[in-house]
Amino acid sequence: MFKGFSKILICGGVNTDTCEVINLASSTSTCKNPPIFPARVYEAIGGLGFKGNPILCECYQNVAPSNKCYSLENNQWVSLASMNSVRVEAAAAQLKDGKILVTGGYDASFSSLNSAEMLTEEGWESNIPSLPVTIKSHCMLTVNSTTVMAIGGRQNNQYSGKTFYFTFGEESWTEGPELKNKRLYYSCGRIRRNRESQEMSIIVAGGDDGSSRLSSVEILDEGSNEWQTGPELPFVIDECQMVEDQNGGVVLIGGESSSLSNLDTIYQLPHGGKDAVWTKMEQKMKTGRQQHTAFLIPDNMVDCS
Repeated sequence: MFKGFSKILICGGVNTDTCEVINLASSTSTCKNPPIFPARVYEAIGGLGFKGNPILCECYQNVAPSNKCYSLENNQWVSLASMNSVRVEAAAAQLKDGKILVTGGYDASFSSLNSAEMLTEEGWESNIPSLPVTIKSHCMLTVNSTTVMAIGGRQNNQYSGKTFYFTFGEESWTEGPELKNKRLYYSCGRIRRNRESQEMSIIVAGGDDGSSRLSSVEILDEGSNEWQTGPELPFVIDECQMVEDQNGGVVLIGGESSSLSNLDTIYQLPHGGKDAVWTKMEQKMKTGRQQHTAFLIPDNMVDCS
């Protein structure tokens, strides 16, 4: 859970270079817009850097693959060290101390990747072991202070539900429990196990299984080797973003449904228990988005009134 982080930075998406901030703590406040991103960018990856400042790395810049990165400093997007590889449809996990781990994707020649790299204070390092499969259109998250997880996506160019753990200090990725459904273009996060518990579980929602969009949700409890069915989404959705809220729930931001693309809606799930229900929040984005980037930022970073 992230005390002092009730605001979400949302940037890019198909056909837009704008950024905005949503205040989860108030449905009536309006937040000052961050500056427009230097390019129209979608499927970007990002997180908070060493100074607590937002960092975005482009996957697609003006429909061209890119490895450029930018840092938001003094209300300006400033060029940062570029990733070592172009990585379209890659995934990233926020690590402690401002580090960001990125895996997979495909490069400028459209070759699928199994490699990983990590943003450190010295720049991008490629000494992280490669995954045992090429992987893209997947999701990543930080399980705990030492372990990350890569989930689903297109592995070895096939739709997949396989998962992989990596613990820092170890030599390789190890296979985790397989999802019930193959998924790509979905979202993932961490959520309280149930109403009473402070223990956190892993949650995946929506996406595409290769034949249709999904409304299903799966949850993996800490220490378990089997995914369980979670609270169903109100409708099928993919290309959305999931962010953990201050109370250990999650919010699902934007995306594309069967009837409407570039959704501006935000749905909240308070916990992963059987009595949990997705609820549409009063807050919504100024711009409907899919294939956008979203993550928590400190409350003091943006003024909301």
